[in-house]
Amino acid sequence: METSNSSSSFSIASKDLPCEIIEEILLQLPVKSLLRFKCVSKPWLNLISDHKFIKSHLHQSTKQHPPHDHDGACGDGVSNTHLMLSSTSLIHSLHLQLPNTTQEEQVPAATTDAEVVLESIVEYPVTSTVRRPSVKDIKIVGSCNGLLCLVLDSQHMIIYNPSTRHVQEVPCPEETVVGKDYFYGFGYDSRNDDCKIVRATSSSRDGNFVTQLDIFTLKTNAWRTKTKALPFYFMSSLVGTLLNGALHWAVRRGINISPTADSDDHDHRPFGIVSFDLTEETYKEVPLPCDGDKQFSFYGLGVLGGCLSMLHSPHGSDYQVWVMKEYGVKASWSVFTTIPQKMEDSKEYIGLMSLLCVLKNGEILMMLHNHKKVVIYNPGQRKFRTIFSGEIGSSRVALYLETLVSPKIYAPSSSSPCILAA
Repeated sequence: METSNSSSSFSIASKDLPCEIIEEILLQLPVKSLLRFKCVSKPWLNLISDHKFIKSHLHQSTKQHPPHDHDGACGDGVSNTHLMLSSTSLIHSLHLQLPNTTQEEQVPAATTDAEVVLESIVEYPVTSTVRRPSVKDIKIVGSCNGLLCLVLDSQHMIIYNPSTRHVQEVPCPEETVVGKDYFYGFGYDSRNDDCKIVRATSSSRDGNFVTQLDIFTLKTNAWRTKTKALPFYFMSSLVGTLLNGALHWAVRRGINISPTADSDDHDHRPFGIVSFDLTEETYKEVPLPCDGDKQFSFYGLGVLGGCLSMLHSPHGSDYQVWVMKEYGVKASWSVFTTIPQKMEDSKEYIGLMSLLCVLKNGEILMMLHNHKKVVIYNPGQRKFRTIFSGEIGSSRVALYLETLVSPKIYAPSSSSPCILAA
């Protein structure tokens, strides 16, 4: 393994162990331990702060918990998972211990409850870190490489690492002339080793929909606008779903939409799914199931077991959870399970929900936004049990992987400084 090039890293070796072995041991440790070990000595501080070490540790962490695990599955063995939830002025981190999950083609319907432990709840006072004490609303609009993208009061944006408390303020983009409702996405461009924020806004003109994309990259610390307008109107998915290096949104098609270059045939239904490749910065439609069913509507895009998923709500029937087992292949869509429209105890409608991950026994970890609860759903028993209930925001909950990554790893030296929160 290539060791870090920090000039002092070679002095971390003890009398008995060479520095390469010590570095290999440190790469296996959790973030909290590494942050404490910075105090051991100056050489250890320099090593753990070194960019190459941080990226090696990120690689090691994502190998144990692949990227799709953060968006919809929870790794092998017992997974230490953090759910990030926003409230008016705080970010809540729920530390859950989950049984291992599976990605088999058929997950058995759960007949017994899995043991899910809520180990701790940590509150992060984000407003005190960005010198804006009057912030009244915080929205989580993405999670990537241990970084959260947050929108404050629907205007200001920051990139924040809850583990290290590093904050990078994002410059305000230019005002758009297309619309005022913004839809966001946040993800990693692997080819260019860069993190990107995508902001979309839609409007209707003469019965046709027009969508404009604004793209921010940490490497340039600047926004730019895609010149090609998209003939889609973004729907209820306020936050793009990240999978396979692309963001996905549910959209409504314009009246005069023509097939995209990537489509073999054109779906004439009014609704669709659009993916935006973060590296190529191109879009294409993702095929829908149920050919010819013009009444087929859906919401709640997500990732389950590494597969794109969506919720379909037939009129008067249970919610259907659809998964695309082979990405981009229309025939691979199938119904994974069903969810009742009402809670079994109160008979209240469930409303808006986010499906987070599938446990080994087939249970589903999910967020019920209207009820402000994190719950486990047992498909075999058709019952819910509450893991957490509290005053939390309505934005999409994010599964979060603890890392040492700071925004300044990607940001240029001339950008706004990274603030270390108290």
